[in-house]
Amino acid sequence: METQYLRTLLMAAQEGSFSRAAVKLNVTQSAVSQRTKSLESCCGVTLLDRSAAMLQPTVGGRLVIEHAQRILELEEQMMRELFSLADKKHLHVCCTPAFGLAHLPHVIKRFTAARNDIDDLMFLFDTPSRALDGLRSGEFDVAVIEHMPGLDFGGMSHLELPEDEMVFVSAPSLDIPAGEVELETLQQQRFIIRREGCSCRDLLSFNLDARGVGVDTFQQVMVLDNFNLIIGQIVAGAGITFISRSVVSAQLNDGSLREHTVSGFECYRQRSIVAMTCEVPTSLKRSFMVSVLSHFNIENVIK
Repeated sequence: METQYLRTLLMAAQEGSFSRAAVKLNVTQSAVSQRTKSLESCCGVTLLDRSAAMLQPTVGGRLVIEHAQRILELEEQMMRELFSLADKKHLHVCCTPAFGLAHLPHVIKRFTAARNDIDDLMFLFDTPSRALDGLRSGEFDVAVIEHMPGLDFGGMSHLELPEDEMVFVSAPSLDIPAGEVELETLQQQRFIIRREGCSCRDLLSFNLDARGVGVDTFQQVMVLDNFNLIIGQIVAGAGITFISRSVVSAQLNDGSLREHTVSGFECYRQRSIVAMTCEVPTSLKRSFMVSVLSHFNIENVIK
């Protein structure tokens, strides 16, 4: 039984809807539904009554929710106590891949120049929901994530960073005109996409849903869960993608990729830096957060 399934159940019960829970958790509605079904299968009982307009916990569901809250609190307490045992000065950061590829190297250079007293420095890439789960459990100290609007930070400290611009890109060999094009022109191509749970895919789905179509309306869909692989395939002319402009700025500048827009498409997603607490001014966590703000030329507003 995974603790993220328990968090999903709590959010679904709180929101009374799989779709609203999905928005708060920054995952798809099908992921929320599937996690709930898996948890019900594990428990051997139905946990949510789906017959009414809003989801309601069953008798068994209320029992699981009561214990789930305690389990999650114990997990957070355990991780905090484990980390407090270590004498090493450590900083564990999780970020979404777009920030990691486009901005993290510059942030690391700035941060390590200011702090040479670090014994254990770790950076991992993951989805927004897993990054927040890691903060809650104590696995991560700080997260920097791109995400859809309405993400539930659950009381964690967070600061807004500049938004991230998304663009369609293709190789010149596909002969798609640069600039604004019709969606139908792009749908004639193979679309290379990341896995579910990534906000780049969520933003694409949001735009396609508004037009009454899905990602399956492209000629073919290929899922690759690595930005470098995706970029390599796009440069080779294997298809198109919808990606952070900052990640492919070099290829756009040297002409190996072309940029495309679709009229009416929402092309910006939010970006935030998140932590459970901001701590004292001398902490590694706070120093890293200040380095991120400085990278984006933002005045230090951490309280």
